[in-house]
Amino acid sequence: MSINGIGTDSYMGETYEERLSKITDKNAANAFRAAYAKKMAGSTDYISRVSKAFSTGKVNATNFKDAFPQYDVITHVGNPDVSQANWQRNDFPFWKYFQKNTSADALNDWRPTGPNPPQTRSDLQRNYGSVGSGRMAVLIPDKLQEKMDADPAYAQKIMKKLQDWKEDYDRWDNTVAASYGMNVAEHQALKSYVFQLDENGDVVNCTVTAPGRITGPSKEEQEQIRAEQEEKRKRRVKYIEILRQNSEMRKMQAQEYLELFQSQYAKFDLLNGR
Repeated sequence: MSINGIGTDSYMGETYEERLSKITDKNAANAFRAAYAKKMAGSTDYISRVSKAFSTGKVNATNFKDAFPQYDVITHVGNPDVSQANWQRNDFPFWKYFQKNTSADALNDWRPTGPNPPQTRSDLQRNYGSVGSGRMAVLIPDKLQEKMDADPAYAQKIMKKLQDWKEDYDRWDNTVAASYGMNVAEHQALKSYVFQLDENGDVVNCTVTAPGRITGPSKEEQEQIRAEQEEKRKRRVKYIEILRQNSEMRKMQAQEYLELFQSQYAKFDLLNGR
């Protein structure tokens, strides 16, 4: 099955059709279709280029400040352990992670009270606005930091992993922003991020903000990004295998040509009494 010629690749653990059926906003649905079509076509359109530019750092970066030079980066090393249910609350005080004196596990024991409040609540708006733009906080487990300190090559892989995750998220988010007529470059520049990583350097929780509001991503969007990156990995493996097979085929052809040449040359020698 397909919609508008687009196949049934998974999106957030669902088929394209299942996910699309849950998007009730017309602009968001159209943006989803457009972004998905461009992704499947391998497009490098303006939105993709902006998203990539803000997730590209120094070559072979081994720390987050070098990996994301566009941002004011602060890291907290410890043992962060916040459930996704708590993290997804509008009143979860993620803004404290942008304070230098906050530890990585400072909010592990935070518990909500009452129903999830609206983002428009005045005190929450003030707290969102306190984060500002162009900032990034990264929560790093002790064991992950130890492994990165001991192995620079491993640290480079962790930097690349978060860069890829962020680029994927920004591509979707910026496409939706464009569908509402927003300036994509301005929208991208206003965002700030807080990431909670696990011991493998994967994103466990994330909040993205712009002045006075939360932009995402949701739990479903995080699952989608992980699925996309796994698909990219599979395509890279397949591409490498194709290159290997082509190389072996060229070697076989070269050997066949050589044997044919030697055979013809031997016949020539016989005809000429050599």
